[in-house]
Amino acid sequence: MVFESILYLAVLIVSAKLFGELMHRINQPTIIGNVLAGIIVGPALFAIVQPVEAIDLFVSIGVFFLFFLIGLEEIDIAGLFKVMRGRIFAGSAVAFLIPFVTAGIFGLALDMNFIHAFAIASVIAASSLGVTAKILTDLGKLRSTIGLEIFTVTAIVEFIAIIITSVLIQVNQSDNPEISEFLWLFAKMIIFFVVAGLVSKFVVPRFFRFIRKHFQVKLIYFGLVVGMILLVAYFAELSGIHGAIGALLLGVAVSRMNREDYTEISQNIHVIGYGVFIPIFFAGIGLHFTTGFLEIPIWVIAVFIGIIVGVKFVASWIAVRIARMYPATTVAYGVMSKGAVDLALLLSLLEVDIVDKNMFSLLVLGTLITMVISSVELQRKLKKVIQVKVGNLEIAMFPIYFRRAVSDKKAEDVMITKYPTVFQNEKIKDILEKYDLSKIPCLVNDVDQTVGIISQKDLSKVHKNSYDKYTAQDIMNRKFNTVLPQEYLFSVIQKMNSHPYDMIPVTEPSPNGKIIGIVTNQSIMGLLSKKPIPKSES
Repeated sequence: MVFESILYLAVLIVSAKLFGELMHRINQPTIIGNVLAGIIVGPALFAIVQPVEAIDLFVSIGVFFLFFLIGLEEIDIAGLFKVMRGRIFAGSAVAFLIPFVTAGIFGLALDMNFIHAFAIASVIAASSLGVTAKILTDLGKLRSTIGLEIFTVTAIVEFIAIIITSVLIQVNQSDNPEISEFLWLFAKMIIFFVVAGLVSKFVVPRFFRFIRKHFQVKLIYFGLVVGMILLVAYFAELSGIHGAIGALLLGVAVSRMNREDYTEISQNIHVIGYGVFIPIFFAGIGLHFTTGFLEIPIWVIAVFIGIIVGVKFVASWIAVRIARMYPATTVAYGVMSKGAVDLALLLSLLEVDIVDKNMFSLLVLGTLITMVISSVELQRKLKKVIQVKVGNLEIAMFPIYFRRAVSDKKAEDVMITKYPTVFQNEKIKDILEKYDLSKIPCLVNDVDQTVGIISQKDLSKVHKNSYDKYTAQDIMNRKFNTVLPQEYLFSVIQKMNSHPYDMIPVTEPSPNGKIIGIVTNQSIMGLLSKKPIPKSES
């Protein structure tokens, strides 16, 4: 039996790698190849490999490595909290809630119990960063505005899905789940998060520094990280939390370490994770796949696929519009993406009998279809998108739309006629009481002529304690560009990007033209993204 398990593992690793390579060569996620390998060599087709206990152990370890790497490389907790109160979080919540509620209600209509229906719904509503991050990296857009927007929304949706699914799995193990159990489970999770956060901040970095300084055995650093991943997952399970959450939080903790330690840990875990355990995990999902899902009524199959693909896309598009991200359709394909997290959560549902093998197989199929659609469309659309920079702002646009906008529109179309002005002899202290220079620079006048501009950056020329001694003329910048009302937007953008301010004055078309308004980066972006342009700035 032991040698049979070794044979199974060998076949599974080799086939997962080969099919992953095949998918990579046709520009598809390697995850699909890993899952297909399990389907082909598993019981669903050739039955060369069986899902024996030894493989299930490797699959479980693969889940922990996968979530550790997600926490290490994808989840930025500090960044998520920064947007919690913004429209980005509102959009992310909508992206999750629409398919979650739709799938949950449909599950209840099929006579599923509440926990099962909404556990399945939480996986359907989930998004996954892995495939999208790979596409953005390959196209060099991961650090662009559109890449960061997709990354942020998808990360929030992913995190919400992981937490809700974990809670529902734990509640499902209770004989008579009550509200108090939900509350107690959330309390335990909060306690675990707080303890994990404190340990990650004060203990983990010191521990690793001690190991690096005093231990000399080859790869002991790497071995201890692997041990910690498994230990944290074990203690998370003891706390009533899915072990994957523990591994995720450890990854987040390690991501805060110095660059040298972070790089070493990331590279080593990548080797063992994506080299062995994670491909086995995805191939293991294929081993559990069965064509028995065809026994499910065809209309039920159609509705579930429609929710996974169609409703998920519509929800993502609505979320993107709420978050005011453009181009909306392109970003929506990134936000709807599915992958590693969805499949990991699905396997967890199968292991605790929330889904049977037929439903599991149907959901895996829907996930794979969504992965193909989102990856193909995201790549296709991103290749057509350019990043337009105006001052310190960026927006992703299709070239044809940008050319049309800048060729048809003029400075007067985005000009603001009410703007902050001061006289050159005004004290800096008095200016700051009237205007917030961090929002928009201020024009400095001498009688009826503008002689300079001051911004937040110019304030650094004097100490805060001297604001009541210095005047505008002491810190103002006397060199700045101007534009005419009839200048086309392309020229306006060029001039704005070539001087140090996110605004540019508009002058009358005469030798000593008087300033009649300003154009700001916000007003230009408002036009390009079809947002309303304010009539004044202050």
